[in-house]
Amino acid sequence: MASADAKHGRWILPLIILAMVILTYTFVTRIDPATRPEGVTTEPEPPFPTDPTAATTTLPPTLASFLVTMDIFENQAQSFRSEVDRINNAWESRTEEFTPTRTAFLTLKDSITQWESDVAQVGDVPPDLAAGHVELVLQAADLAPKIEDIVAGLEAPDDGTLRRTAVAEFTAETDDVATAIDAIRATATTSVEPADDEETTTSEG
Repeated sequence: MASADAKHGRWILPLIILAMVILTYTFVTRIDPATRPEGVTTEPEPPFPTDPTAATTTLPPTLASFLVTMDIFENQAQSFRSEVDRINNAWESRTEEFTPTRTAFLTLKDSITQWESDVAQVGDVPPDLAAGHVELVLQAADLAPKIEDIVAGLEAPDDGTLRRTAVAEFTAETDDVATAIDAIRATATTSVEPADDEETTTSEG
């Protein structure tokens, strides 16, 4: 009498796996999707707020694009300010040594210098905002020299007064940058508003 095949398990296992896959698929497809709260969708949220009443939605594309660039510049200036505070606080608390602190300030100065160049060379400046852009360039150019003052204060053999003063002045300079950008935004808004006589002419016509 012929003996049973000892390797018959080779074809049983694949059949079991196939049956499990079919049962799992059938079970999952029959489950009702979870009820979503009203108004909730699965679409990804936009990376930035899209308020339809925002000022940039009423501006010409060129102005709106330039204002987005100004937002980026302002955020970068604020990040430089935060980094100065972080490096300075680490030195004040002596959680960082002199050489790494000095290196961190000089590295930041290089980043700010590049940023100042980007601010000065930004293209497609709307004519109505040219004067405001010039003012921004002048204010931005003061940041890198203040980092040099901070480093000089760090190296000074005093009680830290020179360094702390330079840090405070750097903070004030970033405020001036923000003020210049706010002025650009205000000019951009008013530059597209119709004059009173134009509104009157339109209504009469």
